[in-house]
Amino acid sequence: MRRALAAAILFLACGTPGARTEGDRIWSALVLATKENPPSPIPVALGKFAPAIKKIFGYNSLYLLGEKKRDLISGGEEWLVPSKEFFFKVQCLSQEATFYALRIELYRDKSLLLTTEAKLAKDSPLFIRGPAWGSGHLIFLLEVR
Repeated sequence: MRRALAAAILFLACGTPGARTEGDRIWSALVLATKENPPSPIPVALGKFAPAIKKIFGYNSLYLLGEKKRDLISGGEEWLVPSKEFFFKVQCLSQEATFYALRIELYRDKSLLLTTEAKLAKDSPLFIRGPAWGSGHLIFLLEVR
């Protein structure tokens, strides 16, 4: 009896494999990150990312240059265009109970800059440090919401 109950609780806690949370979307953002004294105010859309960007990359000022959301569908392919110059092609390879497996391509105009595969869990962003830009660096963000 205990084993059956434990198995039932474990099954419920893990969820149904392959079950898509209705309304999951992928959000992309293009951010200019700089070091300024005093730091500039953080845009509302980047507030939750600011501590991680400061800790990982050392920047204290963030500027949102562009953002885009698209539906995330297993087997689907989406183009995320947070700016006219930089954009992502995201292909959803598979979807599990806790994450999406994605193939991500980053382009600058028509030039492919990066191809990678990553697993993104909901509310667990992927940061990609881009090239030097102005007085800082570009940071590309992807997050399942």
